[in-house]
Amino acid sequence: MIMNRITRVVIGITLFSLILSACGSPASTQAPELVENEAIPTVGTDAPFKLKVSIMPYLSNTVLMIAQSEGYFAEQNLEVEFIPFANTNELIPLLIAGELDAGAPSPSAGFFNAVAKESNIKLILPLTDFVVKDCATVAYLARAEDVQSGKYTDKQSWSEARMVISTQALNSVPGFVLARTLAPTGLTVDEMTTVVVDSAAQEEALRNGQVDIVYAVEPSVTRMTAKGDISILDFAEQYVPGLTSSMIVVGPRILENPEVGKGFAIAYLKAVRKYLEGPTESNVVLASELTGLPIDLVNKVCWSNASPDGVVNVPSLMEYQNFLLERELLDQVVEPEKFYEPSFAAEALLEIGSQLP
Repeated sequence: MIMNRITRVVIGITLFSLILSACGSPASTQAPELVENEAIPTVGTDAPFKLKVSIMPYLSNTVLMIAQSEGYFAEQNLEVEFIPFANTNELIPLLIAGELDAGAPSPSAGFFNAVAKESNIKLILPLTDFVVKDCATVAYLARAEDVQSGKYTDKQSWSEARMVISTQALNSVPGFVLARTLAPTGLTVDEMTTVVVDSAAQEEALRNGQVDIVYAVEPSVTRMTAKGDISILDFAEQYVPGLTSSMIVVGPRILENPEVGKGFAIAYLKAVRKYLEGPTESNVVLASELTGLPIDLVNKVCWSNASPDGVVNVPSLMEYQNFLLERELLDQVVEPEKFYEPSFAAEALLEIGSQLP
């Protein structure tokens, strides 16, 4: 079971505040109160360097499970303790405080605003990126009859549809994807009729006509289209190809210890390359344990893409920041040298070699 692999967090709850917008309005999140890391020997001694790393029940986080299960972290003299979280909202405050050493959030206004305020956190590696392929990890879904009739082929008609996407999502990566999808029509995300529906109820809401379009991410794409009465209306990845949609962000203990950063990157990239083998038996077992999804579903889903060389698509993140700035969620666009530290991945590649042409 997954809890045999992941340390339970049973300590109290602490309130963290993070400025998410230019207006300075605070967004509070509750997160596990983590015990401060004890004094750790530097890399090069016999004692392993201990790290606290977040893990979430997302298929993409299987990469971290692989790194642990295959002993890649141990090979680098790293002792990784996984701290489970239900979502990414809590990660940035804990990384800033040094109570987490690494986490895998999506790029957000909270991250860029924190970096702009000189917080000692940086992106070091991508977790997932958007690649156009035969299957969809992110898609717009609609009733099969509407897809077949071409009802929503012209995206101008989307303004009359009821779309499942939350306000929070509109102000983050899904909103950016939707904005790019609508751009040729002249429509904006604010002109859409959006409906908030709990994820467990979205399939039935679409099926019975309560909503018309759902912005869905795997495994929901595969699960919701399984019966044939719901179909993919459009592939979302094509509108933001190459977007770094989730990332590995580290705090001060890794940034201040380059050998630790290099070792983490080596272990991580070795795991990414194994993850990219797709639904192998061992990968599927780990993904099923992490997510709680049945093995037959994990075998069918479209696995997200990850860069085998740890290449971050910086231009995509600059475009994304411009979107956030237009929505008045940022004070300013943050330059790459402030939010991105590429040296750990570069050093790792010198040791394990590149897999890109």
